[in-house]
Amino acid sequence: MRITDAIKHMCEQSGKGVVGASQALGKSRMYLSALISRGSYPRTDTLVQIAQACGYKVELVKDGERIELEAE
Repeated sequence: MRITDAIKHMCEQSGKGVVGASQALGKSRMYLSALISRGSYPRTDTLVQIAQACGYKVELVKDGERIELEAE
């Protein structure tokens, strides 16, 4: 799944939608909409913040080892 598709999916599944998730991040109402429509890839820390705002977490997985990324 592309990152922008994953962001859209997280927003929809959280029940907040793109606008509500943007507001939860403290960004403008159109912040995530613009990011998705441009097909932009956010910085890793921004992706983690978006995921957390939607109730998700970002993990790196290799051979059963899991590393959970957290926003600072």
